[in-house]
This record gives sequence, structure tokens and C-alpha cells, in this order.
Amino acid sequence: MTEIELKAHVDDRKTLTEVLDKIASYQGCLVRDDCYWGMKGKKQKKLRIRRESGWPNDARSTEPRVIVTYKHKELRTDSNGCCIEVNDEKESSISSAVPLELFLRDSGFEVLQKKHKEVMEWTMLLDDGDGSGKISVNLELCNVPPLGDFLEIEILADDPDENQISIYQSKLEYILDMTGIPRDRIERRYYNDMLREAREMNQNGGN
Repeated sequence: MTEIELKAHVDDRKTLTEVLDKIASYQGCLVRDDCYWGMKGKKQKKLRIRRESGWPNDARSTEPRVIVTYKHKELRTDSNGCCIEVNDEKESSISSAVPLELFLRDSGFEVLQKKHKEVMEWTMLLDDGDGSGKISVNLELCNVPPLGDFLEIEILADDPDENQISIYQSKLEYILDMTGIPRDRIERRYYNDMLREAREMNQNGGN
């Protein structure tokens, strides 16, 4: 599965929520706690173990869902300067993270980064661009401490070609314009890079 995503800073959470309620269908709230496992000092891909709770449209569910994800990640910038992520994503739900975490720790892996995200989720349908059907778009208003609020706009596709990715990027930018968020608020960095920079700044006393 390929994840095509645009991420932008949110300056006015209340106004954006009102806009999203008008243009998309509200799904519910989620809390996601991510641990990124890898080997310190080695440039290699990380494995993400996510615990997700607060199911959309189902207040009865309290048990967290555990999702293991491995990604090949890529940042792309178009001729207008808009930046998106194009990620080849492999993931699976598991009943418990404990055996995997024990194996990773015993194999020399450790948690290199943690991320907490509180999410309000919407979905919408758009024409797919070639007249053959509709595509589903996820819109997530996320609070990521200590970084603040972000809007993530995401399309998932099975093995899209370059033309499809270009079409989907245009769709993401179109939806961003619908929300009223200026394109100069698009974030070009990954969350983990931003969290690392914030941590280093805090350790250096904000200098």
C-alpha cells in the first residue's frame, strides 16, 4: 500500500474543525502512541509499533489496537514548492506487542523515538481524476506534543504509477486550499525529525 500524504501546521484549530465538519464526514477521535525501534548509531529503517485507542464511531471499544508498520519513506516537492510524503507502507495488526518487543530488545534493538498523537478524523470522497470512480481521502487534525497542531491529508493507493501520484498530489493541494490553510504552512520535515530537533533544543536550553 502506498500512502500519499500532505501535512500542514494548523494555527486556528477551532476554525479548521468547523470547516472540516462542512466539507467532510466526521469519524471520531483516536489516540496513537508510537514507538520507533532501531539500532542506535546505525543508519537503517525503523520499525514502528503503534498502540491506537478510541475507535471511530464506537465509544464501547476501550482495548488498544496494536499495529506494526514498516515504511520506505520519500519526500517530494512539486514545481509549486508543495511538499508531500510518498510512503511504501507495510503494516499488520497483532494481538500483543510484548513478544515482538522482547525479541527486538534481545536482538539489540531499542526505542529510538516515541510519539504521542491525539487525532480527530474525517473522510471525504473525490473524483479519482480519470473518470473511473471515486477516491477516499482521510483528513486528520492532529495534536503532536510538543510540536502543536497539524492537518494531515492522506490518500492510500495500491501501487500507483507516477501519473496517479501526480494526480493525487493535486487532490491533496486542492483539499488544503478548501480548508483555508495557506500552502506556506505545509511542513517539509517528518515528525520524528521535528521531535528530535525539539528535544535537542530543549537540552541546549532553547539556544
